[in-house]
Amino acid sequence: MKRILIIEDDKALSSGLCRALKSHDIVTTAADDLESAKAMLSANSFSLVLLDINLPDGNGFDFLPYLKKEYGYPVIILTANDLETDIVSGLEAGADDYITKPFSLAVLRARVNT
Repeated sequence: MKRILIIEDDKALSSGLCRALKSHDIVTTAADDLESAKAMLSANSFSLVLLDINLPDGNGFDFLPYLKKEYGYPVIILTANDLETDIVSGLEAGADDYITKPFSLAVLRARVNT
């Protein structure tokens, strides 16, 4: 069974993602900032991380290299930052995929399941 860490500061979006993914037998854990995410990463094992970029205590682009080096989990960036330069920066920093908001839940589920 897949276990996904969702690092997203928008609580309504995070809650909706958790419900939507749970309905497809995916276990989710949510963190609303990088400090909480670090605690959850050190205490749990995950199949994948969904990472927002604009977080209250830091930038997802800056956190991504640490996340990949320390844990090696696949990472899908999920963000409103839709500039081509942001997408390229995210992928070059090690993201496995990059999805911009607004997004389709069906597309997100498909990418999570691949």
